[in-house]
Amino acid sequence: MTKRSTRFPAGTCLLLWAALAVLSPPAARADFKQQHIGARPMALGSAYVALADDANAVYWNPAGLTRLATPMIMGTRTRLFTSDINNDYVAVGVPGRLLSFGASWVRLGIDNIYSEDTINLAVAAKAPWLKGLSVGIAGKLFLLDAPGYVQYDDPNYLGGDHDFSFDLGWLYDKGGNWTLGGTFYNVLSPKLQLISTTTDPDPVYSEWVLGGSYLFRETLLATADLRSREGELNNMVINWGAEIWFFNTLALRAGMAEGKVTLGAGLQDAHWRLGLALETNNKLGDIYEISFTLRK
Repeated sequence: MTKRSTRFPAGTCLLLWAALAVLSPPAARADFKQQHIGARPMALGSAYVALADDANAVYWNPAGLTRLATPMIMGTRTRLFTSDINNDYVAVGVPGRLLSFGASWVRLGIDNIYSEDTINLAVAAKAPWLKGLSVGIAGKLFLLDAPGYVQYDDPNYLGGDHDFSFDLGWLYDKGGNWTLGGTFYNVLSPKLQLISTTTDPDPVYSEWVLGGSYLFRETLLATADLRSREGELNNMVINWGAEIWFFNTLALRAGMAEGKVTLGAGLQDAHWRLGLALETNNKLGDIYEISFTLRK
């Protein structure tokens, strides 16, 4: 085995060795860039920075925690590419008079083979110097593990790795039909590795997003995000989406995320919400997601 293959640069590369992965090697990097978080954001083309008003705010824009009306807990399961790769997500949001809090856990991986875990703890407050402006910060712990690699009996295998970073977010909502928001993800841009001889650890890239949304006639909502890829100003993408509500109970959603069509639906009453989402991918297979939220 060559030094490059022994290095094992990313988790999905291990999945390939295990004959379970479907990602191509150029795209396989343990960068914790998991954008399929929450059925509503996914169905809206992952354009959610300016919309964050539920437990998804912990991940997408911590400043949005100030928009929570009641405490809520959310669970999400994503099926990636019709394979055994799963993306699980649990989030909690608690509003407060001065500070609002949130926490989340995200896992991407295959049981007993490989996993990427991200734990977020977030806090947000309304800015006293400008009405309608909220700011937030989310501390992040990244955990990288590959128990399936033990079978290769590599003495350089570290048994896992971890590192820290944080996100900064702002959101402007003056109570009208439009909102603006922005998030700077992974400010510290940490690096992780699983092999001690690795000279080029995998980075968790810093990225920034600016977004806006507009509500038409109280039923049709449109949203769009401008996102940097891997923090590069010359590598940008625009994601967008729209949803329409019927009787404040049923929602239909559609969007576009980096050229891939997204679709979804939502159903709610006073104490719960159910979300379904689909992202099409002609090369790797479709992505399916379901979210369920309980609120007080």
